[in-house]
Amino acid sequence: MYKFSRKVNKKRLHREIKRRSVRQCIARHRSLSNENSDDNCNGGNQQQQNIYINKIDSSYDEKNSDNYILPVPSNVYVENDNERSDDVDDDQWNDDENDHEYEDDSRLLYDGSKITVSNTIRLISKFYLNINLDKQKINSLLRLIKSLLPKPNLLPCTWKTMNKKLRNFSPSLTTYLCTNCYETCDINSNNAKFCVNSNCKTSFKQRRSNELIEIVRFDIRSQIQSIMSRNFDFLNKPYLFPTSDICFAQWYRQRSNVNINKITLLVHTDGAPLVRSSKQSIWPCFASITELPPPIREFQSNIIILALWASTIKPNVNLFLDQTINDLLFLIKNGTSILINDQEYHIEVGTQLFLSDLPAKSLFCCTTSFNGYSACNFCYSRGVWNPKYNKVVYPYSKNDYTARTHEDYLKSAREAVKKSKGRKQVATDGIKGLSCLFKIFNYPCQIIFDYMHLVCLCHIPSLIHRWCQRISKSSIQDVDQSLKQLRTPHNIKVVFLESIQSVNLWKAKNSRLFVLYVGVPIMTNRLPTLLFSHFIIYSLAIKLLHTPQSEQDILLGERLLHYYCRTIANIYDSSMEIFSLHAHIHLGHQVRLHGGLAHTSAFAFESAIRYIKKSAHGSINIASQIAYWNNLRCTTQLKKFNLAETSLIDVSEESKKHW
Repeated sequence: MYKFSRKVNKKRLHREIKRRSVRQCIARHRSLSNENSDDNCNGGNQQQQNIYINKIDSSYDEKNSDNYILPVPSNVYVENDNERSDDVDDDQWNDDENDHEYEDDSRLLYDGSKITVSNTIRLISKFYLNINLDKQKINSLLRLIKSLLPKPNLLPCTWKTMNKKLRNFSPSLTTYLCTNCYETCDINSNNAKFCVNSNCKTSFKQRRSNELIEIVRFDIRSQIQSIMSRNFDFLNKPYLFPTSDICFAQWYRQRSNVNINKITLLVHTDGAPLVRSSKQSIWPCFASITELPPPIREFQSNIIILALWASTIKPNVNLFLDQTINDLLFLIKNGTSILINDQEYHIEVGTQLFLSDLPAKSLFCCTTSFNGYSACNFCYSRGVWNPKYNKVVYPYSKNDYTARTHEDYLKSAREAVKKSKGRKQVATDGIKGLSCLFKIFNYPCQIIFDYMHLVCLCHIPSLIHRWCQRISKSSIQDVDQSLKQLRTPHNIKVVFLESIQSVNLWKAKNSRLFVLYVGVPIMTNRLPTLLFSHFIIYSLAIKLLHTPQSEQDILLGERLLHYYCRTIANIYDSSMEIFSLHAHIHLGHQVRLHGGLAHTSAFAFESAIRYIKKSAHGSINIASQIAYWNNLRCTTQLKKFNLAETSLIDVSEESKKHW
């Protein structure tokens, strides 16, 4: 048991007496007038406090201060205005007693207040969530606010009490696995994790945080309910969607039905480092709703978190997403009902596409890595080893455009599983095993390339690196100066801080702006004619596929990319013909199926990864922390997005029909 000095025990006594005094004053305030309540609180109780403290002081000297544990009376209620509230320890300030849970606490915060307890709690919660305060700092903030308010007041003193008053708190389920055997770990009363698999090398030994796999599953339905209720005004408004959007592409139109309320999900996953000391990474699985118009669907508050994986090792898709896929499969087969504006709507759930970068795609689809021999998920083109450059290349002249099918994938996956032994995987036609993703996705039509990684973070840096080897230093300095002097519109916040010689340090948004808008005019008269004309072809092709306005735009962009890939070895060398370049050939078909590259990129999801990483404090139970703060954030997000009234635009019925 903890032992306290005399000074500490006296402070503990003062704090306990003060808490009891505040509770009594609040209780009496409801039944008595303010005058009588104040008299009772400051008169009789102050006398009781002095008597009790004197009694403790006199008896304290007779006891050993190291072993003496201060008793706390149950019948003393005193309010001491001179007591400093910020001296209270986080775990000692407890106002849970005599505190009731209110779904909607409409009581005034204090006598004469213009704000209710519920609104106060919601405002404070939004504040500390926006600046990512941890629990200790939240308690300090609450004590500070409470000390500044008139007394008595009903403001909770701890974040635990505040959370009790927040309704609709979405649950999440956390599972801990052993990194050696992938078996579920048991948790004892001290929150220590143990592997109970008798065949494991570390069985019945306490597992450290870097020896665990932490998987968190979220409630998908409640997140859909929250997002749809807040964005109801944007539903069934076709004129809000650009013509290049997913909703006007082949895959969506073939499966849409005007008589059915449907929600279609875009699923994304990727990894990001989280704790450097233990080399832990976080792998979130996100989803967005196709039926919301861009950019509404890309808002952080409208991104669904399906699951989280936190570990020092990369995820196994069948361990990570199997239960989440089953939850989605249940919603797809049975649908669900959601309540919007006090009206019940039955909706059907579907999937549109699965999006990730090339390493994550091979990991989650159980296919050959992007630097392997049969890495393409659209065709049967096979790579060739190039000993000169020490890499696998995909020469354009040797491409095999035979299309893969879902049935071929399942057949090859079953063969690969039979040939594999233990954790050693054997690939069959580039397939290493059966992924649970394909319970709800069609291979390869719904497994798409992400142009943010493919174009902006891979090919553009590779091109610029080659240019720097062929142009003079003065030309490089001119290009850098031109990029720094760019004046972009107010809605494009892109600054070129790095030289083109350090293009690998560019962010994806820098490369996007370069290839779509500023690259061609800036590189005019600064590149050799052959390189410049070749880049113009690439820039035009990407721009056409970025937001195509017609089938002709897609067809032209597709042809330009074929020409670009066919001639790149002659312009540079064969080392440029890696798989990421081969994937460009399939971008036209992908845009035809799922819409422009602008609407199927990972920009919004990558921003969401950076956003949720800020919620983690420390290095233990990281995924659970992120889940907790995300669920709390969803509870406080009640503001509805309203469709702004149009101005200076013809909104007549004929105009809407035209749209």
